Amino acid sequence: MGTDLYRDGVARLEAGDGKEAKRLLEAALHEAPGDAGVMHALSRALEVVGERARAEELLELVHAKAPSEPGPACDLAIALLERGEDARAARVLAPVLAAHPDHPRANLDLALALAKTEPDRAKVHAQRAGRSSNADEREQAAALERVLNGQAL
Repeated sequence: MGTDLYRDGVARLEAGDGKEAKRLLEAALHEAPGDAGVMHALSRALEVVGERARAEELLELVHAKAPSEPGPACDLAIALLERGEDARAARVLAPVLAAHPDHPRANLDLALALAKTEPDRAKVHAQRAGRSSNADEREQAAALERVLNGQAL
């Protein structure tokens, strides 16, 4: 992999420079075609610069290569949830949770996917997400639990 290009691209992405991140990560992908890590990072950069369709295409490819990898699967699941494809989002997350049953973000995303159709299962996953070390994930999980329990936000 074009390690320096990848590392520099991710650094630019984290600094909020999506355009430069995209350029660097595209170059890294050219050097390492099919590298799942580079593809995932590039999908994030594409999302930042507004190229959502291409970002989702890359997420689909990464997920096909590494279905139990949490980052790409969670990003793909959120894109699917935004389109109302809750059942497909749940299917995308299944291999992740089979491999990483306590992964907070995957549990939170699955809880969101199940909230309308299987609220009891959604609660279980929201509770798991509530044990996250990330304060935002804990807060989101708690808010979802309140909704699932019929309480006001």
